[in-house]
Amino acid sequence: MTAAAGPSFNAVGRIAQIAAMALLFCLVAQLVSAGHAQPMLVWPAAGVAFAFGWRHGRLWTLPAALGAAIWALSATRDIGFALACAAATLPGPLLALTLLVRLGHWRPIEYRRQAIGRFVLSVLLIAAVVDALVFVVFLRWTGGAGWPFGEAGDNAFAVGLLASWLVDATGMLLVAPALLAFLDDSTDPDAARFGTQLFDVPTVVLAVAAAGASYLVGSGPSPTLFAVQVSYLLLFVAFPLLGWAATRLGERSNALTVLLVCLPMIASRSWQMLPSQGGLPVRIEPIAYANALEATVVVLAASLSCLLLQAVCADWRQATARVAQQARRDMTTGLLNDRGLIAEISDHLVAPDRGNLGLVNLHLTNFDAVGELCGAVEAIQLEQACGDLLRRQPVLRFAARMAPGRYVLVVGADTVAQVRSIARELYSQLNGQLFQTDHGNLRLQCCAGGLLLDRHTVIASEDCLSALADASSIAASVRDPRLFVEPLSQMMIDSRRSHQGKIEHIREAIRDNRLELHAQLVNDPDAPPGTRSYELLTRLQERDGSLIQPPEFLALAAQAQMSIPFDRAVIRRAFEWLASHPQALRETWKCSINLSGATMSDGSISDYVRELRAQFSIPPERIVFEITESEAIRNPAAASRLVDDLKQQGFGIALDDFGTGLATFEYLKRFPLDYLKIDGSFIRNLMSNPIDEEIVISTIRVAARLHLRTIAEHVHNGEICERLHALGIDHQQGDFFGKPVPLAQLFEQPVVAAVRIADEIA
Repeated sequence: MTAAAGPSFNAVGRIAQIAAMALLFCLVAQLVSAGHAQPMLVWPAAGVAFAFGWRHGRLWTLPAALGAAIWALSATRDIGFALACAAATLPGPLLALTLLVRLGHWRPIEYRRQAIGRFVLSVLLIAAVVDALVFVVFLRWTGGAGWPFGEAGDNAFAVGLLASWLVDATGMLLVAPALLAFLDDSTDPDAARFGTQLFDVPTVVLAVAAAGASYLVGSGPSPTLFAVQVSYLLLFVAFPLLGWAATRLGERSNALTVLLVCLPMIASRSWQMLPSQGGLPVRIEPIAYANALEATVVVLAASLSCLLLQAVCADWRQATARVAQQARRDMTTGLLNDRGLIAEISDHLVAPDRGNLGLVNLHLTNFDAVGELCGAVEAIQLEQACGDLLRRQPVLRFAARMAPGRYVLVVGADTVAQVRSIARELYSQLNGQLFQTDHGNLRLQCCAGGLLLDRHTVIASEDCLSALADASSIAASVRDPRLFVEPLSQMMIDSRRSHQGKIEHIREAIRDNRLELHAQLVNDPDAPPGTRSYELLTRLQERDGSLIQPPEFLALAAQAQMSIPFDRAVIRRAFEWLASHPQALRETWKCSINLSGATMSDGSISDYVRELRAQFSIPPERIVFEITESEAIRNPAAASRLVDDLKQQGFGIALDDFGTGLATFEYLKRFPLDYLKIDGSFIRNLMSNPIDEEIVISTIRVAARLHLRTIAEHVHNGEICERLHALGIDHQQGDFFGKPVPLAQLFEQPVVAAVRIADEIA
């Protein structure tokens, strides 16, 4: 439980309220106890004192003692009993409240079960024990008749103390939570979930019915033993009823339900067991009172289990809500995350009265530099400031943080001009602004892409975000202002779906190992007689068996981040084919296999190649791995590690497409290469473009100084072949020597010596 500020009453009014509440609950307890004031089966005054003392302060426990004394005096005309009731109402709640307050200061509660656990333990071990001890001692001292065990022998004091503890604990556990819930539900974490429901009507109705059945079965002039046992067992219906209610109700309605369920249970048993003559008992037999206390024991156990179960359920609901919020919310900015954005857009797309939407993708293109130059804390502050900026937009529906420095704004808009106006306003507020921190200053750069989603467009939320990402990519490629907004047309949707379908088709082909190995012959004068050199080329099979050419799938595979599994599949397929065709392996001088840029950055690829080489017993000197120059420049450290590892295993290394990456010749010294392949763009126009010829000549000279073999790609006629031969390039590859064919078909052709081809040309 946590303290809550109550309504403002003046002192006199509040005293009257608390005293009247204690008096009212004591009257109800008297009614529940079959109309007997001495002894009671439940003592609610201590619960009233605990509730008001917790809500308003420990001083306000005193009026509850006053109300209890007024009730006792009016019910029994016994001053000693009235003083004992007043004295037994105060010390237990006061001591328990003092302990709970200090515990709260020392270790604040975080979960509902912690609060209930502290409350239950303080009641059972402190408040009820102190109240029972004070009541029994004070009642003996004043001479009042408070319990029917006055002549029970040496055990009278202990029996009376135990009975008083049970009665007082039951009263506090029933009344205090219900009273606090009735007076103030602001502390209920489930108040918003369960609304204004006071109690669970079906549970209360079933409990009253069970209590009535228990009374009817066990009452009568001489009930049988079986009837008495059945009557007692019916009281245990409170356990499943309260357990059922605890799993469905909030704290407020559960506390009131527990009170309304337990009181009829106690009443049914007490009206059976307490004897009366002429309406009031002359003397209550100890055995009758003890039997009536059985119901109090059952109720106490049921209320305890219900309170604890409800606390566990409340914590579970709170934890579930927190996890659900974290699943949909970004913890840094408080905006939606990608999952939350997709869910919100999906809800909008299926709404029958949906309107037009504008989507704006805002990207801080130099956000990574903020963290590197200014610090992580400053980067978080910038993101929070961007989140506040998005939330201040007047036509905002919802906004999301998709990634660091990337945001999506969803607004209500009817025209592309409105979306463009919003995107331009956000762009002007961020782009070029100086972000100042104690650790450094940085001028922000951003781009904004936008879409107008018509109310009649049929599209999935994922497709919306994909189209928005395309618009943002276009915005990033244009000049200042880096801004691009367009309507989301059906043609765009169909194109995007077709694009995604192709990617999925390629992923399926790789997964199902529908790879076809082709090869193109390389004119290699170093190849011994009876052997040949070739480059492996890959084709993918369609579902109908037709082949997909490399330009169609290589770019899509890289875009879908499938390059690494694709390269691994090609290497495995090549090694497996060569191992299963030993004659082809003997005729192979050099087999070249291409590696993509993503594979070059994969730290485990060299180990993978080592395992395959050992598995299929492939001589490493027969294999040449080709790395792309542009990728080697982009990540030289990873390329250097890979080249070193492969060279140590005995494989050859070729630098492919040399010249396309505008590399300096310093990279030729950095990598331990075996071959240098001049890109075909310099070979095709060799005879007509003197600049290309100069580049080829300079490359040949440097390669010769570095003892590298130079390979010319895309040799498509004899004139170019002769010119390259004159320049000193005998390693040549292109359609002039043979077009790509399936790997098996290449070895069906006779081996032709490369030197003889060159001589024929000369």
